[in-house]
Amino acid sequence: MKSVLLTLVLTLFAFSAAQARLGETLQEIIQRYGTGELSDMQRQPGAKTYKYRKDDIQIEVVIDQGKSIWEIYQRKNTSGQFPEADIKNILAGYKEQKRNWRMDRDVQNRWEATGKPKFEAYLWPGHEDFFCVKDIAACAALDKAVGSSKAF
Repeated sequence: MKSVLLTLVLTLFAFSAAQARLGETLQEIIQRYGTGELSDMQRQPGAKTYKYRKDDIQIEVVIDQGKSIWEIYQRKNTSGQFPEADIKNILAGYKEQKRNWRMDRDVQNRWEATGKPKFEAYLWPGHEDFFCVKDIAACAALDKAVGSSKAF
């Protein structure tokens, strides 16, 4: 029993140390994770997506204008929904930015953060083994820029 508890505590500690934060620079993310690689899937037009691995976690970080605007987490050795304990640890990591999270009453598996810019966190619809934290305005601005450039 003690070894199971110790393993759980060490896993949670390792995971909490493996979290990037929206707004961090690429250099800060490299300090946190080490050197990543450009992802084969670019998640946001006009931005770059980098892929990192830390323990059994894969993290994709979308960078625009030198800062993280969207982070996507996936535990590689589990199946099913992203673990609730991991979600709590990720959201707790934003206390340094003086952000508090609340569950969205209208949308299941979605949280909103206090403060500006506005952040949301959610389990990826139809793929609940992914957990995302996103700067809503930054991602919407890229979507809008791509949409307006397609019109010409």
